[in-house]
Amino acid sequence: MRNSVRFKFILGLSMIFIISAVALNLLIRQVFETNLENIIKNSMKDTMKNSREYLRYNMKSKDSYENEKSFYTSMRNLLNNSVLTYNYEFEIRNPSGKVMESNMSLDSNELTEKGAKSALKGEAVINLKYNSDNVQAVLSYPLYYEDKCLGIINISQNYNNMYLENKRIVDVITVIEFAVFIVIFILSYLFTSKIIRPIIVLTKQIKKIEDGDYEIDLDIKSKDEIGILLNEFMNMKDKIKNQIQTISMEKDKVLKLEKGRREFFNNVTHELKTPLTAISGYAQILLDKDVEDKEFKDRAVQRIYLESERLHSLVLDLINVSKGLSFLEEDKKNIKMKSLLEDICNDMSIKAKKYSIDIRVNIEEGFIIGQENKIKQLIINLLDNAIKYSFSEESININAFNEDKTYTIQILNRSNPIPCDIYNSIFEPFVKGNNTIEAGSSGLGLYICSEIVKEHNGQIFIENGNEVKVTVKIPSL
Repeated sequence: MRNSVRFKFILGLSMIFIISAVALNLLIRQVFETNLENIIKNSMKDTMKNSREYLRYNMKSKDSYENEKSFYTSMRNLLNNSVLTYNYEFEIRNPSGKVMESNMSLDSNELTEKGAKSALKGEAVINLKYNSDNVQAVLSYPLYYEDKCLGIINISQNYNNMYLENKRIVDVITVIEFAVFIVIFILSYLFTSKIIRPIIVLTKQIKKIEDGDYEIDLDIKSKDEIGILLNEFMNMKDKIKNQIQTISMEKDKVLKLEKGRREFFNNVTHELKTPLTAISGYAQILLDKDVEDKEFKDRAVQRIYLESERLHSLVLDLINVSKGLSFLEEDKKNIKMKSLLEDICNDMSIKAKKYSIDIRVNIEEGFIIGQENKIKQLIINLLDNAIKYSFSEESININAFNEDKTYTIQILNRSNPIPCDIYNSIFEPFVKGNNTIEAGSSGLGLYICSEIVKEHNGQIFIENGNEVKVTVKIPSL
């Protein structure tokens, strides 16, 4: 809690408010106290002026009195008429500082003695004394008549009503300050909570992301810096989520490729081992000089030749697979598809006729940009597959036409439907069917075809059934 932003923010504001309130209260008290002292001093100055003038105009010469006592008694009577009317206390001293007349209380002794010392020096002073509920003022000044000091006058008055009123106002202001501080503190807490709440929510959501939970949504209403922060967080969360999904997909692809790589080499080992085993076995038999059967020798030689051709074909397929994976390309050029397809169909018709299969063509003019040798290989592989898996005495139809800036090639043949397990992975390496009129298929033909089509930014797909249709679409000029 002490390390939270809310605690620090509220603590900081509270310290600022407390210090400001205390300083303001002290300043107000000082202002009110100074104002009260000014009022008291002005009042006492007026009293001094009035009493001095009154005595000056009403006093007779000191020599006209019988003695000093009667003089100061007369002065007391004059002060009673002018000062005591306003509830003042006074004290009269002779020029040497001796008290001649007085009605002051003992509480004023300290102030009168202090004031009398200043008055003896010819100064008029006002001294103040504060109590818990009162302030007492003592005015001390020398009285002159015809440039001759007649004595020292000390006049005292209590300003308790004014002091209590002043204190009451200051106390009210203090209470108001305290109330304002409480209100400001509450508002600051609420305001701070409103500011901090999105940050707290954001912290919780970040912890969810740390745990891998990206299914979060923030209701962002503010457009200030906090709102911008939340928006940027949501954008970051979406990007991280997309990156994680991409990494996961790439991981699956890598695992799939690794699995395919293992299967690839396992199949390569098997495919290469089978013809080599047959060649080696027949060769060892032929090396045996005791073999006299000419018919067996001829069959063995024929078998060695066929297996050698099969091995040669398999090696060529593996080389093509390697090229398909690495895409070591030849230069691309404009290819006139009609003449290319017609030449290939004429060549493949020779093989088709061996199995009583007829190739029928319906080819339109069209041009693509590509690698001519690979396109030839693509068409030959597809036609070779169609011949291998077609029923005897049937026809293979080849249609080629332009459509929506795409040159489309369709090869249709009647055969048994492709089994589902094979059809679902038909374009993967070493996937081959069993219902073929020829033996020795490596299962790499359609995989190579798929790689060639991808290299030319095209599409290839097969429709399964009693009539199998292979469709190739390549961007045209």
